[in-house]
Amino acid sequence: MSIFDDEFVPPVSGSIVRVRSVDVAKNRIYIDRLPDGQGWLWHPDLAASEPGDVYFIPDSAHSEEIEKLTPDDWPAQGSIGTVVELSDDGTRAILEINGRLTDVPQRAANPFQPGQAVSVSSEGIPGAVLTTKPIDRLGIHRNESGLDPSIMLVEPADIDVELSDFGGSPDLVGRALDLARVALDPQQLLERIGVNPVKGILFSGPSGTGKTYLARALSKEVGASFYLIDGPEIINKWVGESEQRLRDLFDHAAKSAPALLFFDELDSIVSKRDNDAPEYVTRFVGQFLTILDGFDPAKGVLVIAATNLPGALDTALLRPGRLSFKVEFNGHPNGGDRLAILRASSRRVLGADKADLEALTEGTEGWTAAEMSMIWTEAGVLAALDGRNRLNAEDVREGYVRARMNRETTLRQAGRS
Repeated sequence: MSIFDDEFVPPVSGSIVRVRSVDVAKNRIYIDRLPDGQGWLWHPDLAASEPGDVYFIPDSAHSEEIEKLTPDDWPAQGSIGTVVELSDDGTRAILEINGRLTDVPQRAANPFQPGQAVSVSSEGIPGAVLTTKPIDRLGIHRNESGLDPSIMLVEPADIDVELSDFGGSPDLVGRALDLARVALDPQQLLERIGVNPVKGILFSGPSGTGKTYLARALSKEVGASFYLIDGPEIINKWVGESEQRLRDLFDHAAKSAPALLFFDELDSIVSKRDNDAPEYVTRFVGQFLTILDGFDPAKGVLVIAATNLPGALDTALLRPGRLSFKVEFNGHPNGGDRLAILRASSRRVLGADKADLEALTEGTEGWTAAEMSMIWTEAGVLAALDGRNRLNAEDVREGYVRARMNRETTLRQAGRS
């Protein structure tokens, strides 16, 4: 069967990866990915992996599809080729190497078989068989780019948070809401006035301060479709085909307009470009900037990005016309904000009216919003274990103690006081 036949079955899309380290606590396996990528992934069957282990992992991996290879299967240099077909007389093989079809002689020893993925030297000479599962790394045999933006999409009616659930920081919330409303204004009044549009907003601040929460609530408030794009995952998937997939994402958002594209952990995918930056990082940053410059805000798409490390971002991202507007989240809300956060986070908690919110406010100085919300979760665990469907005052008191202990443990492990 030829690759030009209508019945041709496309190869599997996947990657050869080598484990660099495993962090079970964070559910992350840090990897090198052929041909030039790095990042992380998680699969429970790989939790016992050790540095140096090599695997073939399909893009839509199920446990039975993952294939463990030998360390020798990791090529020292070069690329990967997929055996597409053999000649009728069996003397030649056609390999797809970096998007090009190459005709090579069939080998007497270890002959090529259709579907094999083999290492290819920098001189273009095929070598050892890496896996019997074919790899379509560049997507040339697929009818789509391999990214389904709909899996990242949440419709406004399905968003389960509201602005009223975001306690405290009224100035911050008001600023973000004003920008979102103007950016997604169907009348595009900024364009009529003749000033530059609002294309992007940068949310910065420590973890647990509500950046993702507020972005979701803004989508709900303005009736916009919400796309949650996770930084580490996106860079793993987009190495080598980033630009097309980014365009697919923005095109999909435009068709679902008004839409809010939320890039979480932005620093993990668009860090500063310098002499030490890997080539794929430099390439990806450039492609991201091109998309930001090129998309039409009149189509009803707003980009919001979040980062814990604004200083790590490439400064080109922050120039006018890109992520021009900055909203900084305070990691240590004051007493009034803490009281508002506790009220908002307990609004739907049965039995929370038994809590002394003023006392909890005094006892949570220096806590983030996420840390304060743990009080209700810990209290809920106690009530559930006791077979009750609502909290009592003792649950809340003990929930506070447990949340405080958990916070102290986290800070200690992070090396902070």
